[in-house]
Amino acid sequence: MTGETTWLFGLPCSGKTTLAEGLVGPNTVHLDGDYLRETLNTDLGFSKDDRTENLRRAAGIAQALNEQGFDVVASFITPYRSQRELIAEKVEDVSFIHVNTPIEVCEERDVKGMYEQAREGEIEGFTGVDDPFEEPEDGEEVALEVRTATQSSEATIKEINDELGVKFDPSHIFIGRWQPLHDGHRTIIDSAADNGKDVVIAIRDTELSEKNPLTAQERQELIEEVYEDHPNVETMIIPDVDTVAIGRDVGYSVVSVPEEVAEISGTDTREEYEKSELLEGEHFAD
Repeated sequence: MTGETTWLFGLPCSGKTTLAEGLVGPNTVHLDGDYLRETLNTDLGFSKDDRTENLRRAAGIAQALNEQGFDVVASFITPYRSQRELIAEKVEDVSFIHVNTPIEVCEERDVKGMYEQAREGEIEGFTGVDDPFEEPEDGEEVALEVRTATQSSEATIKEINDELGVKFDPSHIFIGRWQPLHDGHRTIIDSAADNGKDVVIAIRDTELSEKNPLTAQERQELIEEVYEDHPNVETMIIPDVDTVAIGRDVGYSVVSVPEEVAEISGTDTREEYEKSELLEGEHFAD
């Protein structure tokens, strides 16, 4: 399973980072321009070539994360069309969102005073002042244009979610070792998945042992194959937690398990089938 990248671009202080943080879900990484410049890309300046290199590196990170199954939300000014074309070449599955905010609104939001410093010549090459921002042209692949000056961030985030389906809001989360996933597990999960509920199956990253012969990645592939016809089901690998605490009166519930389901034994299943048979799903009932 590969991830997708949503790339927010627009003038400084247009609202990109605020929107990106609202789009981040349980399996999403936020790549922010300011953060990368303070860490990975401290060797780069703000010339057009350096800006392009900054974005080239960011696009490479996004593609690598996508290939590992993570979704990415990126927030970068990305002022030049040629840069957006480069990103589209580097990232296999990317959707561009133009955060179109008037420059006067961006200046009002600028708590750091960067626009004022740029107008006074204290900052050179500042996008929107003495460096251009190239608006998307007809034919440029932009999935959506949003206007943060005329609607709230909450409404804008909903608009993006509705357009791209970026956000995944699970109503059910099932945490387990799934060593292996068997018919007892499927009965519990299917009670939500088959009724259209958004489901996350969280896979504990257990160390390999006689009791845990399958890696987390092997279990994830098996589960994703079983639920490939359920777009409302996602998987994620989590640390090997041993306790799940549920607060009082917070609306969470514990799924009750019928006795005949509880009696299905993962240990018996592992003893009956070889590892290769488990990975092929041969232990599932017809």
